[in-house]
Amino acid sequence: MDEDISLTLKIIILGSSEVGKTSILDRYFQNIFRSNPLSTIGIDFQTKFFKFDSRKIKVNYTDTAGQEKFHAISINYLKAANGVILVFDVTKQQTFDALEDWLKDLKENNKLDIQKVLIGNKVDLEEYREVKKEDAENFAKSIGCNYFEGSAKTGQNINEALDEIARITYLAMKDVKKEEEDKDKDVVIIDKSKKGNTKKKKFC
Repeated sequence: MDEDISLTLKIIILGSSEVGKTSILDRYFQNIFRSNPLSTIGIDFQTKFFKFDSRKIKVNYTDTAGQEKFHAISINYLKAANGVILVFDVTKQQTFDALEDWLKDLKENNKLDIQKVLIGNKVDLEEYREVKKEDAENFAKSIGCNYFEGSAKTGQNINEALDEIARITYLAMKDVKKEEEDKDKDVVIIDKSKKGNTKKKKFC
């Protein structure tokens, strides 16, 4: 039940059209792979619950459409996100190059410090690879995140990547929430209930 939830996290998955974002979520949530999944129209999301530090955490994974006409919708959800999964197709160099555009969006929305993971999808098609693993690893290092070579088709590294973004986002957000709670406690209230008698109460 919602009253048992200590924290709700919002994770958004970004990348070019047809890199396999929907297939990644299908594998993670339903353990299935569809050869021809329907394209995401606008936004879709699925929810998973975790237990971190004996606390029940709700994580919403938001799938976004990669088409340019839905870009503004994706940005609106990005603004509210706590974590980001960046995805590219290892068999299509242009989808890797397009990650720079998503980073630009992160920067413009003051989200460069947001928790991130990078997934190079479709490694089951190794013979068609265009993006070198080393290049992807160096890119991930440059933006301060972990890189996972994965396959929504076989399931390789999908659970690991999506569990990891939930874990690191929780660690980041629990500190933010604690700071906010501490600020709320450190409040001075001036009591003027009695004429000529002013009292200060400090909650700490």
